[in-house]
Amino acid sequence: MTPDRHEDHVVVVGATSTAVRLAEELQKSGERVVALTRVGDDDHDDELAEAGARVLPVRRVGEAELREAGAPRARCVVVLGADDVNVIRVALMVEEMCPGVRLVLEMANPDLARRLEPLLGECVVLSAAEIAAPSIVAAALESSEVETFELAGRPVVAGARDRVGGELLAVLGDTTRVGTDALLPVDGDLVLGTEIIGRAGGSVRTTGLPGALRRTFDRRLRWVLLGLVALIAASAAYFRLNGVGWWQALYLALTTSTQTGVDVEVEALPLVARFGAVVIQLFGLTLSAGITAVVVDLLVTSRLAALTGGVRGKPRHHVVVCGLGRIGTSVMLRLHERRVAVVAVERDEDGLGVRRARQLKVPVVIAEGTDTAALEVAGIDRADVVLALTDDDAANLEIALVAKEVNPRVRVVTRLFDHALAARVERTMDLGPTRSVSVLAAPAFAAATLGRHSETIFPVGRRVLIFTELTITDELGGTLPPSVVERPGLVRLLAVQRPGGVWSWRPDDTPLSAGDRLAVAATRTGLAELLSRLHGADPVGRRSA
Repeated sequence: MTPDRHEDHVVVVGATSTAVRLAEELQKSGERVVALTRVGDDDHDDELAEAGARVLPVRRVGEAELREAGAPRARCVVVLGADDVNVIRVALMVEEMCPGVRLVLEMANPDLARRLEPLLGECVVLSAAEIAAPSIVAAALESSEVETFELAGRPVVAGARDRVGGELLAVLGDTTRVGTDALLPVDGDLVLGTEIIGRAGGSVRTTGLPGALRRTFDRRLRWVLLGLVALIAASAAYFRLNGVGWWQALYLALTTSTQTGVDVEVEALPLVARFGAVVIQLFGLTLSAGITAVVVDLLVTSRLAALTGGVRGKPRHHVVVCGLGRIGTSVMLRLHERRVAVVAVERDEDGLGVRRARQLKVPVVIAEGTDTAALEVAGIDRADVVLALTDDDAANLEIALVAKEVNPRVRVVTRLFDHALAARVERTMDLGPTRSVSVLAAPAFAAATLGRHSETIFPVGRRVLIFTELTITDELGGTLPPSVVERPGLVRLLAVQRPGGVWSWRPDDTPLSAGDRLAVAATRTGLAELLSRLHGADPVGRRSA
């Protein structure tokens, strides 16, 4: 192999959906990307090439392959993939070959990542699942999530209008719209302010004492107990009509219905009343047998569910998570932390997500997520939310369709990689919101790749807004009207700081020049175009959430 002569470029190892979105982000920023992909694992090779990356298929990523990609002369090497061991192997190889190169790693194990990061020099470890999970949870619970951070010298709050108070600084988005129309509109329900007000709400019930009681007292047991109570009440009235006092009638009803003994005073009742007592005993015997059968069944099924991690009883008002990969597991853990009842569906019984679920006693149905019978066992007809989070767009779409067919009132959140497909699904199929893990995570990976470690990424539906501060350098070559920076739907100028001055959150029309600092909210495309327009602006002070 002849070494590649690229310099000051970015090497991306691994062909994943996040790699595709990262290549798009870097291409918008004017960066050159070389992608190392494995032969035979070429699902995203064409998409990487379309994103502007030079794709190098290799059988195995080794030193020779990294040198061919120009890793020793790269400004950053990004290692992506689901195999943490392989990520570490490649990272150590890069660190040994070229100690000064920045490393950005994707790892699923947060504990391992935390211990590894300080050992590899200039290294940032991120998890796409951890970055994307909060947005998916918020979509599932329809909760009013807020983000607090510092921007332009002051603390600010981004979130739903009913949760953000104080001074209204900007309108950020509109959750009732779809696609790019939802970002930076003139008016909307997502705003930037200075205070948090109210409390987060949601449409899904949390577990607790009521949920524990519902799980303990199965519906069958509740019906049998209700029948027994009705029999006791009717029996007490019957004995009272036969001349027995109320307290004595209640005692006779209890002992006769529950087979705990028949009072000798029954012998003093008329013959018809004694026959009635026998009938009451027969009904009581039937109900007692029913209670015994239900209790035994509950004990056996509960024990089996505990041993196998299966579904116990008939859960209600819960969330069904289909797919316990990295993102599904992360979402499940966050829902569990919020005390939301969860039932998971996963085909791989030996997967890490299944083991984590069983450790937390979260019920798991081992089956394909598209299996209608499995979804019915998971209780989609009684669920509040269904999350389709497998790695396959077609499977996720099928899960969403099945869920809506079985339970038209259920809220469905579908994971879809394809932007065009997602937009059409949201517009025409009424299946609920869609989310893309790679779209939500790519800006954070791009910021780490380019050394911009502190930026705030705020999700708006499937897309994201980026809050950042920019310093205009001398390369601007003149002045720039603020109106040129402000672009509807792409960039919103929030504040300006002149050299030696303080931040102004109500910028005037004075032209911008070298040395001025800008605070903006922008889409990914808008930020890339703004950086290109400023020609040499140096992003600083970015904050990541």
